Amino acid sequence: MSTWFLFLHAVAAFWLAAGSFAGAVVRAQTKRAPDLAGKVFGLRLAWRLAVVYIVPGALVAGLLGFYLVTARGYNFGVRWVDVSAVLYLLMLAVTLAYLVPRLRRTLAAGEASLAAGKPTPEFARLAGAKLPGILADVNALGIVALTFLMVVKPGG
Repeated sequence: MSTWFLFLHAVAAFWLAAGSFAGAVVRAQTKRAPDLAGKVFGLRLAWRLAVVYIVPGALVAGLLGFYLVTARGYNFGVRWVDVSAVLYLLMLAVTLAYLVPRLRRTLAAGEASLAAGKPTPEFARLAGAKLPGILADVNALGIVALTFLMVVKPGG
């Protein structure tokens, strides 16, 4: 049974990676959008990636990953397992506690700007912030690090 869970864990990880890396592309194109409607469309697309790919992929991959640690004969005293668990939990916390709520607020401000016919100060402030993009890119890099740890299993 753990072989099937390992397969589903890998599929969920690919699902998460697809959303994360596509999100980087959408974010870059949204910044370059020439008009407000293009920027809001980009935010809608980013929101869709978050709720369809990133959050479900992260939750399923993580839950299955924690199950597989014991099912496949590993323990939480092994360094690569501990580093992976801490890295995953940090990435999940950043995603659920900061990135997703921030994206929801930015999208709402973008929709309000569209209704007003021009960018509101709130939208300009939220859309101009650099930290959300940096943290999303760090999370994407974290996926690469987690993949390395899962495949190579250094020191264990």
